[in-house]
Amino acid sequence: MSAKITYGFVFAFVGIALTLIGYLLGLQTDRAGSTLASLFGWLGTILSFFVLWLGVRAVRDEKPDQCLTFGQGVGAGVVIALVGAVIGAVYTLIHLSFINPDFADHMMVAAQQKWEDAGMSAQQMEVAERMTRVFFHPGIMAGMGFLGQIFFGTIFSLIVAAIVKRNPPAPNATLPPPPPVPPAMPPPVAQ
Repeated sequence: MSAKITYGFVFAFVGIALTLIGYLLGLQTDRAGSTLASLFGWLGTILSFFVLWLGVRAVRDEKPDQCLTFGQGVGAGVVIALVGAVIGAVYTLIHLSFINPDFADHMMVAAQQKWEDAGMSAQQMEVAERMTRVFFHPGIMAGMGFLGQIFFGTIFSLIVAAIVKRNPPAPNATLPPPPPVPPAMPPPVAQ
């Protein structure tokens, strides 16, 4: 299996593990929308970047000359993110349908608290809840997660490729000819 596919699975596994840990810590239920949940999300972003960096480096190191151009690095990172995003979207459907089917309700409680703090009326909150609840459907969440992972995976790939790239030496590189040597001056004649 190539390094791209292997690290795509690692990319997905890290996301799945963090989702389960967040669920077990209550960050998707009673503590949804908390500062700790936001910080936990940032941890996922940092780990995703790190896994992508390791993956692109592994792609570079598996080549015989261990060289990787910027474009090859970006391509490798996007493939890693794509594999991880597909697996992550499937897991999101499973997680929100069977493991945490009340996720939308917990998120709405957190959102309503923020809306009350912002001074929204009951009618405004009712309209906002109808519009917001649509986005918490498992299929919509899986699709948005997929697109988000592709978007951020591409951004991270651009950064990682700039760091990890190692251009191959130019083929048949020749040195420019040396400058012409001026003719030697004859020795002075003695008189």
